[in-house]
Amino acid sequence: MLNILKSTPVSVPLLTGLIYLLLTLCGLYIDADTVGTDSVFLVIIIVQIVVFAIPSFLYYGIKGGKLNYPVVSGKLSGGRILFAVGAMGVMFFGCLLIKLLFYSGGVQVGNDKGYLDALYKAEDGAVGLFLAYALVPALCEEFFFRGIVLSEYKKYGSFNAVLISALYFTMVHFTADGFLVYFFAGIVLGAATAVCRSIYPAIAMHTLFNAYYLYSSPSFISTMVFNTGTVFLGFVLLVALLISLVFAFSRLELLYRAEAKLGAELSLPEKSINHLYLYVTPALIVPIAVFIIINALMK
Repeated sequence: MLNILKSTPVSVPLLTGLIYLLLTLCGLYIDADTVGTDSVFLVIIIVQIVVFAIPSFLYYGIKGGKLNYPVVSGKLSGGRILFAVGAMGVMFFGCLLIKLLFYSGGVQVGNDKGYLDALYKAEDGAVGLFLAYALVPALCEEFFFRGIVLSEYKKYGSFNAVLISALYFTMVHFTADGFLVYFFAGIVLGAATAVCRSIYPAIAMHTLFNAYYLYSSPSFISTMVFNTGTVFLGFVLLVALLISLVFAFSRLELLYRAEAKLGAELSLPEKSINHLYLYVTPALIVPIAVFIIINALMK
């Protein structure tokens, strides 16, 4: 029984469901009104550490410090850094394009208003603002979703690892209307981690993306549409996305060619198609069920 609980298809979904519950409880009882504006940033940082970092370290300890595919201590080369730069462009322009498509259909994607309302009430200064809403969330969330989830699922195939970690990452934001934006971002962050074999590019990308949401206006899309028009803005974002994709894939091709010449890969990676049963395991339903229930109760 203990061995079953320690297996990745059981332990990781259960841990993810627990984190969803912890985050929801913190959101219900902790906000700027209950803790005071002078300490709200510190509280948010502590919540991130308690909800994401501590369970991740406990899981790491239970596993004896041996994850299936460790990415926390991976070394970065210049080629992988350039790939991460291209991936950042893909994530940024892709997410903006998705938001534009929803906006053109009359749907405001994401929770920017509530997110920024909390910031306006706080008075901890620029450093506290950046730490609480950009850097610390990126560190803690990436340590769990890519450092633990992706790392553990990697032995079942890279595609499965990226997809499942992106799905869990999306659901932790508890927003149905922003599902596609977060899912797309999770896919790119997971791909960057798998290719770079390190969690650090994803942390940097996530921090920059958080900083964009932190310092940009929630009416950015509507303002750009008003000034340039929906079609023109969509065309510009699409071109920028395609350029970023071409750059990222060109770096990826060079990386794999170099590794092939060096004989770095002695064996082929595990095929994801051999492990499609992961998507119908009972434990996988746990975080999905928690996500649905929480969203239903919060409406």
